[in-house]
Amino acid sequence: MKAILLLFTLFAFALPATSAGFFASLDERADAMNAQLEGKSDYHAYLARELADIAFEEKSQHDTGVAKEFMSMAEEHAAQSGGAK
Repeated sequence: MKAILLLFTLFAFALPATSAGFFASLDERADAMNAQLEGKSDYHAYLARELADIAFEEKSQHDTGVAKEFMSMAEEHAAQSGGAK
């Protein structure tokens, strides 16, 4: 009985993490980033676009962990360019 209660508790805490976009696809994240960077041509915007391209290349090679890391770096540089993260 305690195990079932613990399982439901863990499930309840896991729901907010998934609803916050934690599992958003690379395509969705790239679309949001490109919308933020539209019309920007500074260094951070350029680097963010290049890192997103690398993320897609890694995804095509089925290395999703590395692809997510590159997309995170791209989003950081997009935020530095003036786009909201």
